[in-house]
Amino acid sequence: MSKNDSSDVVYVAGGCFWGMEEYFRKVSGVLSMRVGYANSRVDNPSYQEVCSGETDAVEALEITFDPTKVSLRVLTLLFLDVIDPWSKDRQGNDTGRQYRTGLYLSGDDEHQKMQREIFETAIDQLERREQRDCAVEIEQIHNFYEAEDYHQDYLIKNPEGYCHISVQAMLRVPQRQKYIERIWQLSNLSYQVTQNAETERPFANTYDQKFEPGIYVDIVSRKPLFVSTTKFDAGCGWPSFSRPINNDDVVEVMDYSLFGRPRVEVRAKDSGIHLGHVFTDGPKDLGGLRYCMNSASLEFIPIEKMEEEGYSDLVPLVLEDKKE
Repeated sequence: MSKNDSSDVVYVAGGCFWGMEEYFRKVSGVLSMRVGYANSRVDNPSYQEVCSGETDAVEALEITFDPTKVSLRVLTLLFLDVIDPWSKDRQGNDTGRQYRTGLYLSGDDEHQKMQREIFETAIDQLERREQRDCAVEIEQIHNFYEAEDYHQDYLIKNPEGYCHISVQAMLRVPQRQKYIERIWQLSNLSYQVTQNAETERPFANTYDQKFEPGIYVDIVSRKPLFVSTTKFDAGCGWPSFSRPINNDDVVEVMDYSLFGRPRVEVRAKDSGIHLGHVFTDGPKDLGGLRYCMNSASLEFIPIEKMEEEGYSDLVPLVLEDKKE
């Protein structure tokens, strides 16, 4: 339902509306928001009535956005990205019908048809990737009642208030908005590795034994990360490099996920994706480090395609003699 030629409105429900409001506040292109109660059986319900379960209302967020700056598709992907789409009537510590998740159709028939296609396409991609059924409902918006004043902008007025969305997720909204479409198009393997820090199978991945001249870029941002002249056969089953092209383009953090075996995880600074780990058992003559990466996190650009792909400035690096 368009308010004018440069704005549109969408209604979403993703658990406690305080966190959803604060999350979407950080999305570029969002113009304004209201938190409220949607699809209530009772006119103008109070918060207490909604919490009782008698109204069947859901805590929802009305988002007014500029479609020239952020598309409904991107808003939908960001929504699915931040909720637990498999959880029924629950998000975080909040449980009950009022905390169910949903994407709601509004406006005239043509507008609703467009919304439904976008919503269903995104959910279908999610379900096919994860091979399970999503709990997000797609329903028509029958009513929306603005919540009490103290609920509006709640986390601005109460910065220490409860939020089921993590601080980390809030901080990376601009990054997710920039790359969410590319993330959504990843293969299942690349998604699980880059987003959930899983590890691909050793010796059965694309770049373990690839030594042709070229560069290896972040599969999401396409930022150049490694060059073939620093790649060596570590015998570990994963592509290994002695160093990144630019140390500032990777972030190293401690990883305690394996009990008794602390490791140093490597992530791409720009996109935030998981790349692999760095170890100190690399060849001494190459600096002693082994950047053990997942092929699923990288894309190889051969030297003959670097210019057309926009990486001509890095060709001299590829042509350098590899230090033995």
